[in-house]
Amino acid sequence: MRPLRLGLIVNPVAGMGGRVGLKGTDGLSDTARKLGAEPVSEARTLRALRRLGAARGGIAVLAAGGAMGAAVAVEAGLLCQVVSQPAGDETTATDTANAVRALMSAGIDLILFAGGDGTARDIHAIAGERVPILGIPTGVKMQSAVFATSPEAAGDLVAAIVAIPDRGKLQYRSSEVMDIDEEASRRGAISPRLFGYATVPYIPLLLQNAKVRNHGLDEAALEAAARHLAAGMDMETLYAIGPGRSTKRVLEALNLSGSLLGTDLVLGRQLAARDANERTILDRARDRRLKIIVGVIGGQGHVFGRGNQELSPAVIRLASRDAITILASEQKLLALEDKRLLVDTGDLALDRELAGYWRVMVGPQEDMVMKMAAP
Repeated sequence: MRPLRLGLIVNPVAGMGGRVGLKGTDGLSDTARKLGAEPVSEARTLRALRRLGAARGGIAVLAAGGAMGAAVAVEAGLLCQVVSQPAGDETTATDTANAVRALMSAGIDLILFAGGDGTARDIHAIAGERVPILGIPTGVKMQSAVFATSPEAAGDLVAAIVAIPDRGKLQYRSSEVMDIDEEASRRGAISPRLFGYATVPYIPLLLQNAKVRNHGLDEAALEAAARHLAAGMDMETLYAIGPGRSTKRVLEALNLSGSLLGTDLVLGRQLAARDANERTILDRARDRRLKIIVGVIGGQGHVFGRGNQELSPAVIRLASRDAITILASEQKLLALEDKRLLVDTGDLALDRELAGYWRVMVGPQEDMVMKMAAP
C-alpha cells in the first residue's frame, strides 16, 4: 500500500487568547502576548504527531515551512517535504491559503491542521470538499465539526487511516465549518455562521460534533437549579461562573449582569469581576475558597477546554474537583451522541484526574450521572 500523503499546517498563534480572556486570537496575537499569553499550537500538534507510533512508516508528510508545520514535524521525528513558506515572522491567513494551494498541487490525501474555527474557515475557503481535512483542536473557539476531540484523538485517527488495508472503505462525513464574529463575541453577542461543509474522515468517538444550541429546553428546571445554586452561595467563597446560557442563569438569579461568553466572578453575591481571565481569577482567589460553576457544550459534551480556557489547569487545581459544579439541561445531556462528557484542558495529568463519573445538576434536587472522558 502506498504511503498516506499527509499535508500538515499549523497556525502558530491559534489558542493564545484563551487563558488571557480573549475570545479568539484573530488579529490579536500581539495583544495576547502583552497579556502574558504563550503559544499552544506547537505543543498540542506534537501531542498528536507522537500518537502516530508505528504508523509513521506509512506516512509521507508534506508541510508548510517553519512554525507552520515543518518544525514540529521534525521535532516529532518525521521526515517531511516543505511545500511553502510563510511570508514573514507573523503568519497570516494568506500564508495558510498559500500552504493549502501548495499541498493540493503536490497531491495529498488529507490535510491535518492545528488551529481553531478561523483556521478551519481559511483552509475550507481554498480546499472546499475536494480534499479531506482534520483539525487538531488548538484554538479558543472550536464549534466546527472538523476537529478531533483532542490532539491525541487526531493522531489516533490518522494512525487508524494508515492501518486500514483498503482506504477506499474509509468512512467520511460532510462536516460543518462554523465560525463566530470575534469582535461581536467580545461585546457579548453570539453570531455563529455556517461557512460550508468539509469532507472529514470519520471514526466514532474520535471526531467531535458541531456545537448545538439548547433552544430553551428544560427552561424551568434550569432556572430552578440556578436559583438553588444562588441561594446556597457562601458569602466568603469566590465563585467562577463559566461561559454559556445555562451557567449565566445563576447570575440572573442574583440580579447580576455578567458576560455571556466569559467567566464572571461572584463574591458575597455581588459581581467581583466581569469576563475575568486566568490571572484575574487566580489573583482574586488568593487566600479565598474558590468554586467553579461550568456548563456543557451542546452537541459536543466538552466541559473544559473549549471556549473557557481562562478556567485553566491552575484555576481548576486551585478549586479542586470537589468544588466544581456542572450545570446543564437533561435534554442537552441526553442529546449527546456519545453520551459522555469531555475534558481537554491541555494538562494531560489533570485531564486524567478529572476523568470518571460526575453528577451533573439538571434541576434543584436532581442530578444526572455522566462519564467524563479524558484524551
